[in-house]
Amino acid sequence: MLKTVSTAVCSLGVAISTAAAFELPELDVARTSFNYSGDMDFKDKDGSLSLSQFELRTLLSKPIEVVHNVNIVPMFEYKNTNLNFENVGANNEELHSLNLSALLFAGRDDSPWMFLGWGRAELATDFQGVSSDDLTYDVAGAAAYRFNKSFILAVGAAVANLNGDSTFYPVIGFDWIINEKFRMGLYGPVFVASYMPCEDWEFSVRGDSVGNIWNIRDDQGRSRSYNLNSYRLGVYAGRRLTGQLWLTAGVGATFGNEIKLTKPDGDEIFDEEMESGFFGQVGLRLKVW
Repeated sequence: MLKTVSTAVCSLGVAISTAAAFELPELDVARTSFNYSGDMDFKDKDGSLSLSQFELRTLLSKPIEVVHNVNIVPMFEYKNTNLNFENVGANNEELHSLNLSALLFAGRDDSPWMFLGWGRAELATDFQGVSSDDLTYDVAGAAAYRFNKSFILAVGAAVANLNGDSTFYPVIGFDWIINEKFRMGLYGPVFVASYMPCEDWEFSVRGDSVGNIWNIRDDQGRSRSYNLNSYRLGVYAGRRLTGQLWLTAGVGATFGNEIKLTKPDGDEIFDEEMESGFFGQVGLRLKVW
């Protein structure tokens, strides 16, 4: 589910962002961040999980026009995730995710419509033995309609894990510029409401998800998969450092936390729900070229 949601977020977020000239909360030219989530106690047994994550995301170029009114944007993302278990019979894990994706979008300046296609190849692994189990392929499509200069609505669908247990997921998003200081949007499952009192400060409330599905090798070299679901709601502050480079920081709560370890056939080794916890995040954003 979470990988499907991530696909939907990227496809619709990029769709709306492209229509809005790369000036949305959900799409930056480049972004790097570090976040820590803790105090996630297991509900049904002793033990807890904390996680730390480093993320680097960047567009690889400005939009490239392949034919008239049709452009492609290549993207790259890397995440390093550390799962730290306490009082649980499970090993701590250092997990990695690398993905290359490309967005193809078509639209004209004299039309309120824009259409796009999106594809991604991702390697999610502990690097203890890389195989086809570590690779997934996702595709998505969406259409966006600009009602006026202030409001864009997008709808679309994503298919995740084409080379495995595929999942279809419909999604919807919007971007609403309320006035010069307030902006609100739903980008897939990511909600952002932001306030800019001046050109150098930005404050926001944000709800999103963090996690993934990673393939690992256990102590006997057998293929296993970790599936982490965690949702965050927090408040953030951003300060312009220079030009379009911003320093950001946020704090808040995690909820809907769950961690699974499964075999390749889908049989569960363990499945633990966790109590709500807290998170903190700090990062840098390059908003536009």
